[in-house]
Amino acid sequence: MAYKNFIFDLGGVILDINMQKALDGFAALGLPESELRFDVGEAADLMHRYQLGHFTTDEFCRRLATRCNPGTTPEQVAHAWNSICLGIPKRKLDAIKALKQRANVYLLSNTNDLHWQYCLDHWFNANGNRCEDFFDKVFLSQEMHLEKPHAEIFEQVIKTIDAGRGSETSDTIFLDDNIDNVNAAKNCCIQAVQITPDFDWVDYLKALD
Repeated sequence: MAYKNFIFDLGGVILDINMQKALDGFAALGLPESELRFDVGEAADLMHRYQLGHFTTDEFCRRLATRCNPGTTPEQVAHAWNSICLGIPKRKLDAIKALKQRANVYLLSNTNDLHWQYCLDHWFNANGNRCEDFFDKVFLSQEMHLEKPHAEIFEQVIKTIDAGRGSETSDTIFLDDNIDNVNAAKNCCIQAVQITPDFDWVDYLKALD
């Protein structure tokens, strides 16, 4: 195999997501879709700062609840926000586990504690699995206080991955569904592939063997 290090994005690559489900869930709580678009709206700004680890989950849910219908609970906010997470197909979990037996596997995600804990509880730490069965290390925006596509997050990841291994960026490949993130990785001299709905990365990994 040509690559020693595989870096996966989470949402849209490993985790199947549907943002519209979250938008519909919040609309039912009285929070209009316009408030949740990342280019406008205070609610979207709260979500962005939560993704960067500026709020605890409790604080995030309480703040967002105040923008919803009177009486909306933090638990309802959490449920609506997590509805974006559809699932992780078993074939993807099996493929990552198998890959980790012969290469270094990492996760690099712009995510938040609610979504990450949901993934741990339902897939990575569920059904006899452990997160370390899938990833050598997990890099999360909420913990690093950095996000893709900024170069600094890629630079920190590569520095950590190298850590005396003598790896080079040519030994590393990054898989992400967002073209801006893919281009940012390439600008940091990391091999990168955009994952689209018609690109099956499980078959792609098999072809690399």
